[in-house]
Amino acid sequence: MAKRKEKPAEEGSPAWMATFSDLMNLLLCFFVLLFASSTTDAEKIMRIVNSFNPESYSILEAGAVSLVDGQIISGGVTQLPGIESFLEYIGMSVEANGNNEDISASGADDGEEDRDKSIEEPDSTIGKFSDEQTESESKEETSGMAEKELKEQMEEKGMQQSEEMYDEITEIAESYDIDDRIVMDFNSQFVSLDLNGAILFDAGQAEIRSDANVFMQRIAAILSKYKDCVIEIEGHTDNVPISSAQYESNRYLSTARATKVLEFVEENADLIDENIKVAGYGESRPVASNATEEGRAKNRRVSIKIYNQLNSESQ
Repeated sequence: MAKRKEKPAEEGSPAWMATFSDLMNLLLCFFVLLFASSTTDAEKIMRIVNSFNPESYSILEAGAVSLVDGQIISGGVTQLPGIESFLEYIGMSVEANGNNEDISASGADDGEEDRDKSIEEPDSTIGKFSDEQTESESKEETSGMAEKELKEQMEEKGMQQSEEMYDEITEIAESYDIDDRIVMDFNSQFVSLDLNGAILFDAGQAEIRSDANVFMQRIAAILSKYKDCVIEIEGHTDNVPISSAQYESNRYLSTARATKVLEFVEENADLIDENIKVAGYGESRPVASNATEEGRAKNRRVSIKIYNQLNSESQ
């Protein structure tokens, strides 16, 4: 008896394999959705909520309700019932238009307890962020107020010290009979003594005149009483260009005059060298108008600044 001829095997995978592959793909998608919806990220939720904000995205207002009711995305968003709280937090109003009844009828109330628990998590996260921001702003405000208050206290204390120094120096200058040749002033940092350049120097020169020696010795005696304070000696001129081969400009002349005053004072008083500063400003810091001879005479000066104890320590 002749054997039946076997049919050749069909090419490709068997039919059941296609069904099995579809099933595996569906299971994979299902577990991916479960994993994605199981993690609550406040930042991601805020981005989702903001994407449905009518002011930032062109979408119907009902979209917010649909998001809460789970009508747009039914895979994971329905497990985020705290969306309404987020919408209220960012200033959006939520109006339910009929779909809430459908949710109740579909048995969504069965998970009410889990939903209440999940609502607390994003709300507490928002509260935490809000508290941290408020605390940070409060610290900055307190720090700013403390710094301002400290600055005001230091300025007030400095003004008090300068005023006391001013009164002391005024009494000494009167006892030395030189108060009419000194222009004095004070602020919260220092007491200033302006010495008229015409008394100290000849025109265009930096050497102290011999007839000003007694006057300068008394100035040195005053400075010796405040040797622990920072003392600045500044030279100033008017705006008339200097025509001398010895000094290139008014700034050079003003610096030379301030240096000569320093040298004279150090020879006649016991001062601390590290507390002394010298500078020449030329015509850059006038105290009067250079348009008149009287104003130019006031600008030709040597200014001595005696810093109070508080600002001397800070320097």
